[in-house]
Amino acid sequence: MQNKTKLALAAIAVSALGIGTLATAAQADGGGWGWGGWRGHHGFGLRQLMERYDTNRDGKISQQEIDYNRTEWHKRFDTDKNGSLSLKEFESLWLEAHRQQMVREFQRLDPNGDAAVSLDEYKEPMSRIVANRDRNGDGALSRDDRPQDGKHRWRHDGKDQDRDQGDGNQDDGDTTPQ
Repeated sequence: MQNKTKLALAAIAVSALGIGTLATAAQADGGGWGWGGWRGHHGFGLRQLMERYDTNRDGKISQQEIDYNRTEWHKRFDTDKNGSLSLKEFESLWLEAHRQQMVREFQRLDPNGDAAVSLDEYKEPMSRIVANRDRNGDGALSRDDRPQDGKHRWRHDGKDQDRDQGDGNQDDGDTTPQ
């Protein structure tokens, strides 16, 4: 099986577990612009990057610090010590790297703090997205509901954002696991 196929299957499997979305999985080794500004490695913000990589705590992340961290994680999860990560080994690494993100998402879905996500709590964020973005009132989202002026795009909070403000939004979806 080709590596791309294996990685795609791993992303689908992890998504099916409710740990993250395919969009998050696709960014497992990259950073970029996301909702509300710069989003770095594994979808974390700059603070989380500093906590993980700034080993000498000088307020900077050097390539040497990044390489050291990546080498140590690779060694840690290369359980058969063959110098490469199998799909199973990479899955363990990915789940560990995204654990904190998963906990934050769980807490976001549990607004009453009872340490349990009810069906209503789980459904609510997506219901809010549909309600906020269904411009034609048909109860469904489609291309017809997108802003038509070309200067706006959907944001994750349901409000439109001017493109020329440089908010960096790349997606129209929610981060809630499907």
